[in-house]
Amino acid sequence: MEKAGTDIRKVTIKASDLRGILEYVPIYRGQTFVIALDGAIIAGANFANVVTDIAVLRSLGINVALVHGIGRQLVDGARERGIAISDAHGENPVDDATISLSRKISGFVAQAIADAFSARDLRCVSANVVRATEVGIISGVNYLNAGKPEKIDFKAISDLLSLGMVPVLSPVAVNRHGRVFRLNSDALASEVAEGLRATKLIYLTLSSGILAGNPHPKAFPVEELRGLVENSPESIKPELLSKCRCALKALDGAHTRRAHILDGGEFACLLTELFEKVGCGTMIYADEYQKIRRATPDDANAIYHISMVSARTQNLVYRPLGEIRENISSYFVYELDSSIIAIVSLLDLGEGAAELASLHVQPFYQGNDVGTRMAEFIEREARRTGFKRLFCLSTKSAPFFTDVCGFAEVSPEKLPKARLEKYVAGGRHSKVFVKDL
Repeated sequence: MEKAGTDIRKVTIKASDLRGILEYVPIYRGQTFVIALDGAIIAGANFANVVTDIAVLRSLGINVALVHGIGRQLVDGARERGIAISDAHGENPVDDATISLSRKISGFVAQAIADAFSARDLRCVSANVVRATEVGIISGVNYLNAGKPEKIDFKAISDLLSLGMVPVLSPVAVNRHGRVFRLNSDALASEVAEGLRATKLIYLTLSSGILAGNPHPKAFPVEELRGLVENSPESIKPELLSKCRCALKALDGAHTRRAHILDGGEFACLLTELFEKVGCGTMIYADEYQKIRRATPDDANAIYHISMVSARTQNLVYRPLGEIRENISSYFVYELDSSIIAIVSLLDLGEGAAELASLHVQPFYQGNDVGTRMAEFIEREARRTGFKRLFCLSTKSAPFFTDVCGFAEVSPEKLPKARLEKYVAGGRHSKVFVKDL
């Protein structure tokens, strides 16, 4: 991965990279993404590359609305001026000194964004489309100049998008009487995403992975993340808790189905997350992002190529393409964003028994419980179909089947007669496992 500050104009783009991007163009064209930029991203060395990523999105026909933060700039500005501020992010009471400085800083940040956009020949406009109202008094605490959106002019934002503009929304807004309030940019972005019926809400921050002590990206279903936020918030990095809550709020609506939290200091983070299968950040999804389904004849080639990977390492028996096509109805596939990442088959062995066979997960996705889900699915399918016993054979995965999936190792003689004959003829000497259903 390139270091922050790398100039995209010096990076060679391979044909395979373009092919991967073009695969998504029909899916994303005409859709709207709301991107929330922390102030630290705008102040960082990689900001020019983030703007270049946004330029790529616009060139592909994707509408982008931008919500910016000012936290980093507010802290730096207060230090330079010797001012004590009461809050940097619009989450706590905002005193008069803080709101006065916030107003100035917001203008500076908006101009920095406009300058960066102009350098990439992108058109943006600072949109005064948010009317604020006071947060008021909560649990006896007066939040002073802290505000929240009272009304957002979504038609005006949509009109700007239709003109090819990138609307830029500030976390500072006025009420109907002209009083200035400081808003939390995470919460504002969440409301903008839902109101625009945006496909994606994307937070760019300076953190990789949302779990404390775990920098790795992960995809969370809404309810799993909600459980962490409500029951064990300490498991989430403190600086990302607000974003998680706001992402959940957006996904609770009827329109925005995915939210992403990315390390905006990472080169090409937006393009990597959106156009590569693995991505680079944390995705929270409300739709059926992950799906196991019965294979169709159109899946035969993909199943063949996936099984070949495992056959080379002798994890699976080699099966010709013709054989896969003939038995396609026995296969199930795990689909991720329209790509098959895992396969498995359910075979009728007779005598009330079935076999879990051809289980393979693409290397990039191993270790993410995909294999476990496939095995559990086949077990449920076998039980639903009326089988009484479920067998599986393996030369290398005994711990997975016994310790994870709950199978018991048995003698090959326990196999139904026809399958035992095939087992002996094959000469692989696989271990045999069974589970009573």
